[in-house]
Amino acid sequence: MRSLITLFAASLLANGCCSKCNNEMTRYHEDGRAKPIVAIPSLVDTTSFDLPWSLSEEITSQVVKSVAQGGAIFVQATDEFSPNENPFSQDLSWIKREFYNQEFAVFMELVEHELVPASKGKKNPLPQQELSTNLNMAVRLRVIDLRGASPKIVLQEMVRESYFIPRSLLPTDYNNVSWGSENYRNTPMGIAHNQLVQQIASRVSDYILLAKSR
Repeated sequence: MRSLITLFAASLLANGCCSKCNNEMTRYHEDGRAKPIVAIPSLVDTTSFDLPWSLSEEITSQVVKSVAQGGAIFVQATDEFSPNENPFSQDLSWIKREFYNQEFAVFMELVEHELVPASKGKKNPLPQQELSTNLNMAVRLRVIDLRGASPKIVLQEMVRESYFIPRSLLPTDYNNVSWGSENYRNTPMGIAHNQLVQQIASRVSDYILLAKSR
């Protein structure tokens, strides 16, 4: 019995070490070069769009996944920053204190997420809920380089995306087809969010890799 316990403990230890090894290996390219270490805290959602799930959680997790899957950047899990701090203010001094283990920090704020009738401004006999719709989205994006003595902004822009939803696809019951369900990715909102996420991930990756190469 003692030998079985010892073998089991050794197996757990080996698996733990292997897991740690695999995690460390993702920080480096095959040729040994270190990847940029990047913190991506949760997106700040300042919209009032009502959904059964968190837009912040959905978009953040998808951006993290997309950036990491690119294979050139090591995205490190990080604690949330203090709610008293504004990542889009002129004061950047606190960022190195909050993210001292990272080389870059990516901040996102969802400032627009709105369904607007595609024929807005035109006379139409149909009620608004039966009209084709545009899902207009905008995310304020800021990427901070933390490698120097003082934090430096390497990217600051508004990422916008508008997705046309034809009348034939309206309405969608997002209580039944919610984020995380098997069919959500094929819904108008799932497709729209994916396009927004890909645009954000591309901008973040391009600018971080450019800054890292200098």
